Amino acid sequence: MDGVVCSWVRPRPRPVDVGLARGLVDHALVAAGVGEAGRAAARLAVSEAFTNALVHGRPEVGVEVWSKPGHCAVIEVYDTEATVPVFPQTWELADAVAEHGRGLGLIQAFTREVCGAYRCGEGKRVWFAVAQDGGEIDADAVRCLVAERARRRVSGVSFTAA
Repeated sequence: MDGVVCSWVRPRPRPVDVGLARGLVDHALVAAGVGEAGRAAARLAVSEAFTNALVHGRPEVGVEVWSKPGHCAVIEVYDTEATVPVFPQTWELADAVAEHGRGLGLIQAFTREVCGAYRCGEGKRVWFAVAQDGGEIDADAVRCLVAERARRRVSGVSFTAA
């Protein structure tokens, strides 16, 4: 069904790790056959997700990239903070004027709303998907793939999609 392209964990993440995560994800997506359009969206989204985990989460912070060959790649950023973030509604994005709180909305925009979050063990995972060819993705199908992978990872996960 899918294959892990890479997995990377930082026990004590630092701000410099955001750039390292972005580069790692980009290289993994090249290996997964994702085109430049998908990689560009993923670089922006992983920067936001990793920064959110660094600022609001608890160590450790990690990134996992997996793919459904010929379809899409999914990037999951995780940390050990149990609070699952809530993605904003479209109408809330227009009202965002605060310095904080726009990161999840940016992830939604970069990934055409093919994203979400779920609890996993003691922590949570924020995920997003990009098409291998830069085109449209069947969001419902990807959400099903992510939910199935989450169920296999641990029993009893709670899953929320954006």
